[in-house]
Amino acid sequence: MTKNIKSCQWLFENQANVIVLDAGIVKPGEKGNYSPPAIIPTALRFDISKNLSDEYSNLPNMMCSEHVFQAEMRQLGIDGTDTVVVYDDKGLFSAARAWWMFKAMGFDRVFILDGGLKQWMALSYETTSEYSAVKQVGNFTAMPREQYFIDKNQVLACIPRQDTLLLDARGQQRFKGIVSEPRAGMRSGHIPQSVNLPYTNVLTEQGLLKPLPELAQLLKDLGVNETIKTLQFSCGSGVTACILALVALECGYSNLQVYDGSWSEWGQLADYPITVCER
Repeated sequence: MTKNIKSCQWLFENQANVIVLDAGIVKPGEKGNYSPPAIIPTALRFDISKNLSDEYSNLPNMMCSEHVFQAEMRQLGIDGTDTVVVYDDKGLFSAARAWWMFKAMGFDRVFILDGGLKQWMALSYETTSEYSAVKQVGNFTAMPREQYFIDKNQVLACIPRQDTLLLDARGQQRFKGIVSEPRAGMRSGHIPQSVNLPYTNVLTEQGLLKPLPELAQLLKDLGVNETIKTLQFSCGSGVTACILALVALECGYSNLQVYDGSWSEWGQLADYPITVCER
């Protein structure tokens, strides 16, 4: 039984009682502004890359301040007692990032739509072409939780630790350093002692989360066991890392940390160690 996922059928049946947020983003390498093929009725826009990223950082998609997050959620009409469902247009890509941001701000009544817009449309549920209008300002209050997002120095300090394991959500060839990064100026490779779990490996072809027993086995095969007390997650820019955080939480693990800067930061730090696999 999943704890952080809601099916399209559930959302269809409960749409009047929840806040629906489209958290889709433009992937690295794609051009233009975010433009989904359709919008789920009643949905509002949760803009990770613009309104909800740190305007003072030169890194993409960095978590905004608690004050900005609180103000933006209030402008979306979200109250502390609301139930929120987030989705994206790719199945499951950036929705997990939105979910993790809410969790980091102390809000637990947030769920991910399994399969996102793709699954919603595949099931022939109604869509629209415009976002819904906010009726009134909400009273959302941010209550930040420490260690949900961590920085490069925290990651560096944990490399030698036997009780901490970092999982990298990038594709295998990027992890190994065989191909160039999609962002200019990035070194190729991975953080020493980290292991690779491409986020696509936890999803079905339809973009749904795989069954929990399969996910638990994936983690076990990578060395996640009772000796590991803390799990860290990284990717290209801290977005798909949150999918792995979702998987770990669903499988019953705690002490989960997302490296916010991820490879878009680490990959340009000449004095931070990297590992490159042999071709």
